[in-house]
Amino acid sequence: MKERMVVFVNETPVTLQRGMQVRHALISHDQSLYDACRRGEMHVEDGDGFRVGLEGALTDGAKLYTRKERQGPTQEGLPE
Repeated sequence: MKERMVVFVNETPVTLQRGMQVRHALISHDQSLYDACRRGEMHVEDGDGFRVGLEGALTDGAKLYTRKERQGPTQEGLPE
């Protein structure tokens, strides 16, 4: 079994040790993406469009995409 795997973050290949998590792929690709996800400004989706957590497991060839969080309507003026 190979010790390394390649995953794709926003279409860019990232080589990681087996057993690494989504957060490691983000950090390896671009630390600022990881920081934005930690602050709640962005989230990560897999190749099928499902959200994945930063602690999520990876497999060889996995595709990850970072997405900006949508800003919902404010609560001001809404009836309680």
